[in-house]
Amino acid sequence: MPDVQSADAGGSKAAGRAPHRRDGKRIMANEVRVFGTFGPTLHTCGQIEAMIRLGMTGIRLNLSHSSLEQSREWIEALRLAEQKTGKKVELLIDMKGPELRVGRIENGIHLLCGDIVRFGERIPVPPVVLSAAEKGDRVLLDDGKILAEVKRVGEGFFDGEIILGGKLTSNKSVAIEHKELCQPPLCAEDLENIRQIKAFGVDSVMQPFVRDASDLVKVRETLDRFGANVKVYAKIESESGWKNLESLFPVCDEIVIARGDLANAVGLDWIPIVQHDIERRCKAAGKPYMVVTQMLDSMIERPVPTRAEVNDVFHAVYDGASSIMLTGEVANSKNAQRAMKIFTDIVKNTVQYTRKEK
Repeated sequence: MPDVQSADAGGSKAAGRAPHRRDGKRIMANEVRVFGTFGPTLHTCGQIEAMIRLGMTGIRLNLSHSSLEQSREWIEALRLAEQKTGKKVELLIDMKGPELRVGRIENGIHLLCGDIVRFGERIPVPPVVLSAAEKGDRVLLDDGKILAEVKRVGEGFFDGEIILGGKLTSNKSVAIEHKELCQPPLCAEDLENIRQIKAFGVDSVMQPFVRDASDLVKVRETLDRFGANVKVYAKIESESGWKNLESLFPVCDEIVIARGDLANAVGLDWIPIVQHDIERRCKAAGKPYMVVTQMLDSMIERPVPTRAEVNDVFHAVYDGASSIMLTGEVANSKNAQRAMKIFTDIVKNTVQYTRKEK
């Protein structure tokens, strides 16, 4: 169970509805940036142009499965859409970083509750996962959508019983609950992408699984080495990142409350508390922060969001987020543009409501 008191060390009890700048001035709600995410349903010039006209001000490129070079056509489409709308869109690349993922699974596998599956064979996972697994550990796959419990550990494998089933496909995330597996902050693919940042006109980078300030110092040093003068967003996705929050402020431009993997780390029943704690500590220090993950998740399939999702977006803006983001809701969705319209409409309504309160 997370320790909220220890995570609060160095924080302030002060809280507000909007973050503050270091000069003490309040950040106005109309400065909230709205991000979309590149994907199958958001990559053509027409799709991007429509999103910009709906209010999208930034776009995330997830480099977990691709590279800047492989995404060249998408970035060129973004530039053309910028020209057509006359608006600059922040290009934010989400680095691969130390995130752990399953290997290639041909056509995917359907995992049913009660199945015993062998990790390291039927489910290929990185060696660090195999060496860290112990009997009784809970293994989370695909951001926790699939859950297994370790039943037996062998040489180079472990057997797990499926507790929550589903279809598992290649390159989905894998984590062991309440265990942080040490990996370098940047991988070889990250270094290659950083080398090309200037050529592709990248505005900012998002560093995953930030654990402490040393991770960001290494990222900054690498960016400087390649002459990449870009903003750095620090994704909080682990207990250590949460507990070391204040140490990250001097070496990043914005904190990202990445609720998917963070929930895997602290538990679903703790994620609202942890999110609130991060928000409060950022506001006390005048540090901008972003809220992301499943904000309108049901709209991937449904044309209307749930009331809970709408309320989530409202509170993110009302409570002081500097940025909010849609991921699968626009990247791979049946209702991509509708999701963005509802997203930006909630932002506008919240801004108007906040102004009336003053």
